[in-house]
Amino acid sequence: MTRIFGPVPSRRLGRSLGIDVIPHKTCSFDCIYCECGKTTDKRCRREEFYPLGELLDELDNHLREMPEKPDVITLSGAGEPTLYSRMGELITKSKRLIDIPVAVITNSSLMDRKDVQEELMPADILLPSLDSALEESFQLLNRPHPECDLKNIIEGLRTVLSKFKGKTYLEILFLEGINTDRKNLLALSSVIKTLDFDTIQLNTAVRPGTEKSAHPLDINRLKEIRQFFGPKAEIIAAPKVQAEKTETDAEKKILSLIQRRPCTVEDINRSLGIPVPGVVKIIYSLLEGNKIVKEEQGTDIFYTTAARDNN
Repeated sequence: MTRIFGPVPSRRLGRSLGIDVIPHKTCSFDCIYCECGKTTDKRCRREEFYPLGELLDELDNHLREMPEKPDVITLSGAGEPTLYSRMGELITKSKRLIDIPVAVITNSSLMDRKDVQEELMPADILLPSLDSALEESFQLLNRPHPECDLKNIIEGLRTVLSKFKGKTYLEILFLEGINTDRKNLLALSSVIKTLDFDTIQLNTAVRPGTEKSAHPLDINRLKEIRQFFGPKAEIIAAPKVQAEKTETDAEKKILSLIQRRPCTVEDINRSLGIPVPGVVKIIYSLLEGNKIVKEEQGTDIFYTTAARDNN
């Protein structure tokens, strides 16, 4: 099963070719707003989940088959990519395959570790997040592994950003009533003044998260909050690029499958071999386009179409 997905349209990176370096929902956090579902393996221990050689071979083959190269290669997935223990080698060797930037999207949880700090340095773009500078809201929002210490995370983030030579986009995700009060905003803005980055990207939960308490902000509230963070702050807009043919083909396959029977994300992944992050992105696109509907049965979420084949 391939761990390469895309290219998919990214509101921050353009046409992003993803490398899914970790098993589904293996993460140091269990964020209440995560669109990929609940964390099933909460950990801080790093591991070579997939052999490095296999990942590089899959990436090389995928790139050779693409009629047009992507804008960026992104280490991501439905979890925390810095948990991949050979991340530094993967970044370096990916850049030898093709001359395009390599990006890492991270929740910043392991940035206090020297090995992670060193392995991030060869990347071209770093997209870390920091949703809170206060312990209470950090616990409510991110539900971290017990080994994750907020003060250490902030100090590690400060160290990495002071040394990193590429582009840095610091993301903050806001949920109404959790990290949007004045106390939280002042604490967060105070910490951010000590960090070195190119842009702050303000975000909110635009897709269903794991908890109903994840209430998104409207654009006016985000504009109010932006005033706390100065001229480098921007509100992340919807992606302006269109899905490429590879994603369109995957969408057709997913639609064809769920027209025959209701499926979970995992069902689609197993049936079609499309990596989970790619499935999730396409599912939400189909939901937003009213092409499919969501049905909850106990703790499982199934996707189906209104006009389903009963054969």
